[in-house]
Amino acid sequence: MNKLFSTIAIVALSVVSLNAQIKEGSITYDMKMEGLPPEQAAMIGDMELKTTFKNGKVLSEMSSMMFTNQTSVDEKGMCMLMEQMGNKFAVKQTKEEMEKEEAKQKDKPADPKTEYTNETKTIAGYECKKAIVTVVGKDKKEEKMDVWYSDKFENPNKDGKGRGQAFMKGFKGLPFEFSSAQGAMKFTMIAKAVSTEPVDDSKFNLSTEGYKMMTMDELKAMQGGR
Repeated sequence: MNKLFSTIAIVALSVVSLNAQIKEGSITYDMKMEGLPPEQAAMIGDMELKTTFKNGKVLSEMSSMMFTNQTSVDEKGMCMLMEQMGNKFAVKQTKEEMEKEEAKQKDKPADPKTEYTNETKTIAGYECKKAIVTVVGKDKKEEKMDVWYSDKFENPNKDGKGRGQAFMKGFKGLPFEFSSAQGAMKFTMIAKAVSTEPVDDSKFNLSTEGYKMMTMDELKAMQGGR
């Protein structure tokens, strides 16, 4: 089950990748998951992800019946808060620590290949365009993903760094809908609400009070070494 939570968190971080004019606001997604055993699917229930962004700062908030996950990322580093079945954990990393962790990766993924098309559809009131993103997994197999995006929004994570960020490297807009396979599981994100209202800077300051502090290595060990 811990591996499942880890995979969900990584997929959520992928959507934290928000190109163009709008640099402040939030987007809320319905998150659907296929391929789980029926009992696990019933325990987790419906999932929702809200991503708030402002001038390069990003906060993702994911919730379900079993867990919550909040991750704030800015130019200084990252703070992640997790609550799973009554247990609270927190991980903080500086920008330098995040870069060192990335440098330790033995099999770094190849840069994604993105094909932008002229196909469009409306999602959450915004006209979105379709892109086909090809990524290469650790097993060296290619995976193609259909990503519907709006280029009215900036992408503060276009460098593709950080956990779950690689497939969005260089992407020129904010994803409104996409699916990603993780083994036998398939995750689908569909935007249902968008706000371009101003965001207070305090929104990105997460308090770790009441949470057990862990290092990223300790978190990975708890989650089966992922």
